[in-house]
Amino acid sequence: MPEPRIDESVIRIILLLIFINIGGTIAYHYVEGWSLFDSLYMTVITITTTGYGEIFGLSAHGRILSMILMFIGVAVFFYSINLLIPVLVERGQKRWIKMLKEIENHYIICGFGIMGREIAEELPKDNIVIVDSTIERVNFAREKDFLAVHGDATEEETLMKANIKKAKSLITCLPSDSANAFAVMVAKDLNPEIFTIAILRTPAGSKKINRAGVDMLLSPYSDAARKILMTLKSPAMVELVDVISRKGGGLLLQKITVKSEKIYEKTIEELNLRKKTGCTVIAIERDDTVIIPQSSDRLMEGDILYTMGNPDQVKKLLEIVS
Repeated sequence: MPEPRIDESVIRIILLLIFINIGGTIAYHYVEGWSLFDSLYMTVITITTTGYGEIFGLSAHGRILSMILMFIGVAVFFYSINLLIPVLVERGQKRWIKMLKEIENHYIICGFGIMGREIAEELPKDNIVIVDSTIERVNFAREKDFLAVHGDATEEETLMKANIKKAKSLITCLPSDSANAFAVMVAKDLNPEIFTIAILRTPAGSKKINRAGVDMLLSPYSDAARKILMTLKSPAMVELVDVISRKGGGLLLQKITVKSEKIYEKTIEELNLRKKTGCTVIAIERDDTVIIPQSSDRLMEGDILYTMGNPDQVKKLLEIVS
């Protein structure tokens, strides 16, 4: 004979609890002559062991009834709690698994420490998956309404749970540079197209992480120092980047490398990029120099264009120059 499904067990235990409450209410009503509400109240505080005390004096028959409820009702009540909690937990886990399977073009943040939390707060909450090996941090992330996976970010199985193959980017801020490097390496192996960012923990770890194939390596100390220097030299430029990132909506600052032979040696005026795509070319990086573009400037192979536009405009520009 097959085992009953867990849902059937839950229904049975709920019906049994209802039956005990109704039975206890009716019994107190007839044995003690109380109102149905007072009888229900007495039944509930008895089987839940609340311990508020008797609402009225009990007769000998009433005390016998209370003892029966204590033995039977309390046992059923605690059994139902032990049965319901795993069911709720399992359903919660199934919900997380379903959402993780459906998410795509998302950001995976490995490590939900101070840095990971700060990064998560700046990104769209419904497009983030947190990965952490500490269950307390995973639970905290879920309390904050983030999708979260409990596991080691350097393990393939964990990253697969985070749907790495459909992810847009992986940001790793694990406690050690070795762990960050390994997470990047595993991520690139599973999804070669993913854009990876690693937070450097020590200056000596940069070679290790770069060797793993990271797309961008950030150091909280040197990057902060560079930003301070830039602020001192050109505060308006720093403010512009901050304003675009905070208030720009769909506006993007994009870095694009010129690869299409069709546009080599052609001027910006001849290409008419602004009219065709809507993007504005704000700077051209060539060799070790940065050029403020003029209409007569010719684009060369390997030029890096710094452009501004919305995602659709940037996509059109990429089709022309890449």
